[in-house]
Amino acid sequence: MRSFFTRRQAPCDRCSARGFTLLEALVVMALLGILVALAVPALLDVRARHQLQAQAEGFLDSMVLARSEALRRQQRVSLCARATDGTCDANGHWQQGWLVFVDANDNGLHDSGEVVVEVHAPVPPVVQLGVTNTVKAYFSYGAEGRSMSTNGAFMAGTWRFCQASSSVGWQVVSNALGKPRIQKYTPPSCP
Repeated sequence: MRSFFTRRQAPCDRCSARGFTLLEALVVMALLGILVALAVPALLDVRARHQLQAQAEGFLDSMVLARSEALRRQQRVSLCARATDGTCDANGHWQQGWLVFVDANDNGLHDSGEVVVEVHAPVPPVVQLGVTNTVKAYFSYGAEGRSMSTNGAFMAGTWRFCQASSSVGWQVVSNALGKPRIQKYTPPSCP
């Protein structure tokens, strides 16, 4: 005899299947693949623009650091294009990175015994860095926080960061007082 509490389920004629069919899953995956393929170039462009801006801001930060260290230490602090051996590059290849150092003998070159405040890594190959001739190899701040050359004259200069794939570049400009700023510019061409 059957118990009062047990019920038998009747077979269902119209039971709905749960989940997706293989065809539905393939269609969704194909649409997702198309959307990702459309988004990747735009994301790569955004990444390249941010990388360019980050390099320019990194240089600006180094200039602000050099100026504040000159004021704090009350002596000349310089930035110079870094050579591959970690010294200053007299030819001014800023693309290889730069040094911020206490320039105790006021010659614009990092000599042994002078304190290195910061070493910046080379600029990525996709980013080009050009400078004006007035700051080819070094840039210095005196004890008062003003930019000055090794002979005591004021210095001003521009460091331009650009990419061949971008129509917008960034430049770090230092005026005659040595106050640096960053701004966008339109490069005529970028090698």
